[in-house]
This record gives sequence, structure tokens and C-alpha cells, in this order.
Amino acid sequence: MKMKTITAGALILLSAISTTAQNHTPGQNYMNKFTEAPAYAGFNGNAEGFLGYRAMMTGIDGAPKILRANFNGNIKGQMGYGVDVINEKAGNFNNTILALSYAYHVQLGGEANLSFAITPTLLRSAFDLASAKTFGAAADPVFQNQAGLSGTGFDAGFSVMFNIKGLYFSVNAPRLICKDLQFQNGIVDADRIINGSISYAIEADKWEIEPMAQVDYAMIGGIEWAGGLALKYNQRAWLQGSYSSENWIGIGVGFAASNRIALCYQYEIGTSDIAKTCNGNHELTAGFLISKAKKRKNPTIFAEDEKTDPKSDSKYNAKPDSDLAKKLEEEIKNRDNEIKRLEGLIDDCCTNNTPSSDVNSPKPSDDGPKPVVDPNEPDQETVINTEPTPEYDEVAQPRDPQKVKWLESRELINVRFATNTTRLLESSKSDLDAFANIVAHNFNADRDILIISYTNDMTDYGKQIANTRSMEIKKYLVAKGIQSKRIITSVKRLRNVSDTPEGRYEDSRITVSLEAKPRDK
Repeated sequence: MKMKTITAGALILLSAISTTAQNHTPGQNYMNKFTEAPAYAGFNGNAEGFLGYRAMMTGIDGAPKILRANFNGNIKGQMGYGVDVINEKAGNFNNTILALSYAYHVQLGGEANLSFAITPTLLRSAFDLASAKTFGAAADPVFQNQAGLSGTGFDAGFSVMFNIKGLYFSVNAPRLICKDLQFQNGIVDADRIINGSISYAIEADKWEIEPMAQVDYAMIGGIEWAGGLALKYNQRAWLQGSYSSENWIGIGVGFAASNRIALCYQYEIGTSDIAKTCNGNHELTAGFLISKAKKRKNPTIFAEDEKTDPKSDSKYNAKPDSDLAKKLEEEIKNRDNEIKRLEGLIDDCCTNNTPSSDVNSPKPSDDGPKPVVDPNEPDQETVINTEPTPEYDEVAQPRDPQKVKWLESRELINVRFATNTTRLLESSKSDLDAFANIVAHNFNADRDILIISYTNDMTDYGKQIANTRSMEIKKYLVAKGIQSKRIITSVKRLRNVSDTPEGRYEDSRITVSLEAKPRDK
């Protein structure tokens, strides 16, 4: 029994030194990577808080107990901040750490990120003499005159984190200055340590698998390591297992109590002879999502919400590929609208046999054709194209467009030319191909076609550009098998000129019409 008490006491002392130096809380490490390295502060864009309680070697009087609370958030996207408070009590020792962190995040390109953090730290260690039991205490002046001993010191740490897709790698040096704590009757040596961690999250449908590894190097304490694996389902529940070089085997279970609250319990059992003298380690962790980022970004333990945030148009349940899904939905919607527009063009040209009463239905005159103003567009004038096109026409303009009754004109919305040129844009060909298919089949094959090119340039040069553009469209339709003699080209010059680039672009439009009835052969 005496030997068991001695070994348990030694284990407590070793654990007190170890946990004070490295502050491991495995239950929090998976839920909150900020505990692994302050460089994670604000990386996911959320403001998150965590509370944790860890009881080590339960069943042994004076065993270490750790209470940990931390919070981290984001500042303007590229920066983060964090606060970490740790209180550890082991026997008569009481250690407190307060760490403030500032992080800066850099996007390297693609999905790669690099983050840095500096962490000024306040450390306080106290020893309760009133509860201490030792032989000869009455003769010791320290025990006679002091109720306790304490020391306070300042330190600073630095950490770096690299991330690409599901890979996270961090290095943290929490004790760079490593200044000794000054006590009334001496000093406590602080150990300089470096923590390294790596994990890789693998997503498969509703499952997420994340293997993890940690290595800690202390100049006095040496090297310790731990490995773990977490299995998460539907962002709502997870299992985690771990094993450390100190012969502790851990298993944990966590779940999302709500979209803003997550809970986890971790139990560890020791396999060494010394560890078997206790009832294992227990750890409880609670996480709170205080405010969420506009766009969800890992790593975060919190589940997504299917309900719309009343303060934002975003959704908590927007999956990582939600932006791509929205783009695809918009693309499908645009294509559906384009199909409906082309179907409407086909219906108007193929089924509407009633001539319109606008500019397309002038009456013949003995004095020859005269310009007629469209009553629906009073600020324009018609310019009749009488220029020959010998490379396509059997005769130049075989029919006068003013003497033909036309169906209602339709604009080819997507038919456009490069600015200030007569070069037909590649994007125009789909509409022209559809129109060529309409006028080449069924009863439309014997109808003439009127192509009108609009221009807002009142000069002869503007007329020449518009005329050449209408001829380019005629050339394209002829190449698609439409008889040249069926195609009549015309130009309209707008009297009112738009002042904006968008307006000028809209003025340079193309309309087409089919003859109201088949022409006489």
C-alpha cells in the first residue's frame, strides 16, 4: 500500500510538470484546433468559444485537474484574435496561464493558406503551504511565516500553420522567452517546448475521416507523441480515438446539440503499471458558436443550419460547394430562358401569319418607295438599301422591302458585332443557326426574309457600317443554305443617340422579319 502511494505521488508530480508545460486537452484538440496552435485564430471566419474540464488519474487524491476556457474570432477576413485561459491544480500546486493571440492569414494561391500568430503570455504558479505536510515544518521559517508561495512571469510564443484543402499542419512554440518564475525562496525553471501537429480531413459523402498526429519536444522533458483518428457523420456526431507515448488509450464521443452548441466526452485508460493505479482520465468539452462567417470555412466542428439566418441571406447549411451549385442553377435557368426565347421566336415566325401594322406594312406609291417611320419607334428613319451584292445576289435587291407585307419583326438579342467593327461575334452564331433552321423548312421556305441593322451614327459612315453588318448576316445565312435572292437587307438610323456605352450597344441591334405570305414563284 505504501509503495502504491509513493508511485501514485510520483505520477502526480510528473503529470503536474508535464501538463503545465504542454497543456494537453485531447478532447478539445479535435473540436478546436486553436488549442493546438494560436495561428488557427479566426481562420474559419467564425467567433467560437470552448470550455473544457479534464480530471487526470481519477481516484487518486491530489491528481491534476485542468480547467480551460478559450475564445477566438476573425478580424476583417485576414486577421484573427484569441484568448486562452488555463488553470491547473495538482496537489498543492495551482498554475494559471493567460495567453492572448494575434494571427494573420495569407492566401498563397488556389486553396493553399499560411497563417502566423504571436502570443504574449502571463504565467502564475502558486504552492499552498497551509495544506502541505512535511516533517520538521515547525522548524522551517518559510512554513512558519508564509501561508503560500507564488511566482508570476511573462513569456511569449509564436506559431505557424499551413493549410491546403483538408491538410492542416502547425508548429507552435509557446515558450520562446522561457523566463524562470521568481518565488519568495527560489525560482521554478520553465521548460522551452515545441508542439507540432498534422491532420488530414477526408470527406466521403456524409462521412468525414480525419487522422491526426502530434509531437511535443521539451528541452528538459524530451519527446512525447500522440496519434488519433476521428470519424464524423453528417456533421452531427463523431467518434475519436487516440494513443500516446505515455501509454494512454483514449476514446471520445461528440455530437452537435444544436447548430451552435457541440459537446464531447473523452475517456482515457492507462496501460503502464503506474497508470493502472488510477481510474483513468476524464474530459468534458463544450463548444459555442457565437457568430458565424458569411461563407462556411473549415476547420469547424459546428453543424450547418438549413434555416436562413434572419440577419443574412446566407444559410448555415450552405455546403462547401454551395456556391458552385448556385452557379449551376443560374446557368440552367439562363439556358432555360434562352430555350424559351428561341421557342418564342420559332412560334412567332412559323405560326403567326397575320401581318403587323407597323413599319413592315407600307402601301406602294407611284412615286417609288419612301422612308416610313415606325409608329412604335418614332425616333428612327428607314434607309433603303439599294446597293448591289454581286457576290451573292442574282440581282441586286430583287424586291423593295417597302412593298412587302412582313410579319412582326423580332430582335436577335444575342447577335452582336465587335465594337465599331463589322466583325460578327462568335456568340452570335447560335441564334443565327436557329433562325436559319426556321426559314429553311416547312412553309417558311418560300418566304422572303428582311434583315434590319440599326445604327445610332447619323453620318454616312454609320450607315455604311450598319449596311455592312446586315450584309455579313446575309452572308452567314447564305453559307447555311438560304437562297441569296430571298434575303433583303435594310438599315435604320436612330434620330436619338444614346449617351452611355450600354445604350449605344443596345442601339446597334439586329431585327429579322418573314414575309406574311409565301412569295410568288
